[in-house]
Amino acid sequence: MKPEYEKIIEPAERSFTAKVVNRSSRPLLSQAWHYHPELEICFTLKSSGRRFVGNQIADYQVGDLVMMGTNLPHGFTTDVYCSQIVVQMTENFLGRDFLNTPETRPIRTLFQRAGQGLSFHGNTQKKSSKLLREILKHEGMTKLRYLLELLQLLAESEEVSSICSLEYAMDLNVEDLGRIKVVYDHVMENFREEVSIPEMAAQLNISEAAFYKFIKKHTKKTYTQIINEFRINHAGKLLMSTDKSITEICFESGFNNISYFNRKFKQLMTLTPDGFRKRYK
Repeated sequence: MKPEYEKIIEPAERSFTAKVVNRSSRPLLSQAWHYHPELEICFTLKSSGRRFVGNQIADYQVGDLVMMGTNLPHGFTTDVYCSQIVVQMTENFLGRDFLNTPETRPIRTLFQRAGQGLSFHGNTQKKSSKLLREILKHEGMTKLRYLLELLQLLAESEEVSSICSLEYAMDLNVEDLGRIKVVYDHVMENFREEVSIPEMAAQLNISEAAFYKFIKKHTKKTYTQIINEFRINHAGKLLMSTDKSITEICFESGFNNISYFNRKFKQLMTLTPDGFRKRYK
């Protein structure tokens, strides 16, 4: 199963699209994962869940601001209502020579860096939120002016981190990414259960040995690491939102050994489960 190609229809009177996208819950990656030749800026107005960009998984919440480059697969999964501002444009949305001028060199560099996916934070999020709202509010030259101001802000920001490695971004393969989507969907649905490597390998129609190599090559993680990330994230939510005991949460999250759970939780969250609950509940 491959990431879905999404065709972006741009109105004839505009060189880029800017809109608010509202969705009900979308829990499966198979419902969300897609790619397109347009660059995309996405700002979350309301929602929380998991953000998939290339081979990386992260939690996202209100205020999340990311930029994805050309044909970089991405998707947001959530169990709740989601509202996001989405801006999409081609690399040459203002003509082939626009980014070849000295004045626009920072934006050209931004577009190149977006091939790895970019996540922005701090004041850049706040300033971008205001500019995005102005883009939505206006039309014509004023709309374009605010977009250029936003691109300048993102290009000059130091409050940014790359999402995928450069090695990964240069080695994108749509067929392999489709297989990764199958793996992530399976884990999301079954992380509380016992892991079945033969079952997963059979779904991809490869041997168990090939499956291990495939996961390591394309995610830079082991299959166990991926499952533990899902389990620990789930445990963190339970620690913050319920009064269940840590032992109950351990088993409810798919672990069958409390010592192993405590060790893995601290590795990923840098806090013990009890310390995490005291800090965030």
